[in-house]
Amino acid sequence: MKAYILYEEQDAFNNRFFIKDTVEAAKRKDVDLKLIFVDDLDIDSFLALLDNPLFVWNRTRSTSIASKIQSAGIRIVNKPFVNDLANNKRKTIEFAYSLGIPTVPILDEVRDFPVVIKTVDGHGGDEVALCQNAEQLSHYEKKWHDRATLLQPYIETYATDLRAWIVGDQIIGCVKRVGNDDFRSNYTRGGSIEKYSLSETQTQQILLLQKALQSDYIGIDFLLLPNGDWMLNEIEDPVGARSFYELFNDDLAEILMNHLVDSI
Repeated sequence: MKAYILYEEQDAFNNRFFIKDTVEAAKRKDVDLKLIFVDDLDIDSFLALLDNPLFVWNRTRSTSIASKIQSAGIRIVNKPFVNDLANNKRKTIEFAYSLGIPTVPILDEVRDFPVVIKTVDGHGGDEVALCQNAEQLSHYEKKWHDRATLLQPYIETYATDLRAWIVGDQIIGCVKRVGNDDFRSNYTRGGSIEKYSLSETQTQQILLLQKALQSDYIGIDFLLLPNGDWMLNEIEDPVGARSFYELFNDDLAEILMNHLVDSI
């Protein structure tokens, strides 16, 4: 059986060890998983050459690529709806809110500071700014004038958030991340991580969101408040797993390939 995993070339380099593990896990399931770079790929020509692959795994942020693959009748991981939602922070918040999941509010207007401004399609903690006054806010509004942005109140978390990984309808792990001299808590920006045990309510909310999305593999980030409550902040697709590898002994590639093959 053949399958394909799509990456931009730079992202593939950054994730080369994950890709290697995933290709090897696929072989153990009798799947020939081939890496394809999308940078200069003509997706229509690529699809025309495919002969009923088991799946195509879109590890890019291109919803248009995912949509074309799905329209060709090929199983796409994740579905275009998931990829589109995860790469638009406004859509993410609105969708989760519609399910009754606590979310970071979106501001229609600024009445008090500090506030957080972010582009809706940024990732990795990039294109997020904390503004203490109108002058700072104006600076970022001008900087990102040609980008869709959203405004949110600053929520005091002492730079603490949670990242949960979900494969199919299984939560495979969750970590608490604490930032280092930055209100953002992305692990790649420094700081500390530790395993986190989800409450029953938190587990139910994650599974409710996954069921609504019908996702194959996503990450979900929540702000963790000092009183123990949480607010959904972002959904990640593609999602990184550096902190998962740091803290868990589970074979992530094996888990993913078991899901992708056995769920067909």
